Amino acid sequence: MLRKLLLGAVLIPLALTFGPAMAADHAESPGADADPAGDLADVFVFISPENPRRMVAAITFGGRPLPRSRIDTAFYCDPRVIYVLNVGRANAAGVFTNTPSLRVVARFGTSTVTGRCGIQLENVPGAGGTFSGPIETVISSTTGIRAFAGLRNDPFFFDAEGYNGMIAAFSGAAPPGGFVANSFGLGTRARRDSFANRNVSAIVFEMDLDTLAPVSGGTRPKLQFWGTTARRVN
Repeated sequence: MLRKLLLGAVLIPLALTFGPAMAADHAESPGADADPAGDLADVFVFISPENPRRMVAAITFGGRPLPRSRIDTAFYCDPRVIYVLNVGRANAAGVFTNTPSLRVVARFGTSTVTGRCGIQLENVPGAGGTFSGPIETVISSTTGIRAFAGLRNDPFFFDAEGYNGMIAAFSGAAPPGGFVANSFGLGTRARRDSFANRNVSAIVFEMDLDTLAPVSGGTRPKLQFWGTTARRVN
């Protein structure tokens, strides 16, 4: 049963001829909010700051959207949920078909010996095959592609104070310059990051850029990314 579809927050340098796009998924319906292990929050994709030949993808899930206040203290290790990063490559005309060219699949399990949660990753570009390891630990494939899963500070930035100020202003006359020109202080101070110190479960992994987007005719294809979760019902 498909639980969630999320077009991710995609951060890609223009030097690679990709255009940046952003999206996020927070403040859920009660049904999705009740299933944090299957509740996607964001997808982030960016060039590795350590190795320009690799891209890094991160899928976050769980957590708790504002204004309901809760700091998660445990990672959501649910072996019945499957996490997928879908990657689409543009065709020769530079057009996306919205059909995945490849799917990176992640799933969790619990050791019957140690009781510790572990992650398994399949079809990671450049990984040389399926690889696995415990959460809260950096693991590596046979080719040196690294991955991590664990509880981390939510990287999503949201200025709730500025947003609420903007919404409240809609009930009155438009300010000089209009609503768009007046940011109401949105994002101007780090202390106004309403998601700071709010934990979220994360899956992070590297991908080999040449495998992910092989050069053809001197250029790399444009890419699109989106995340999905599915829960087994039997």
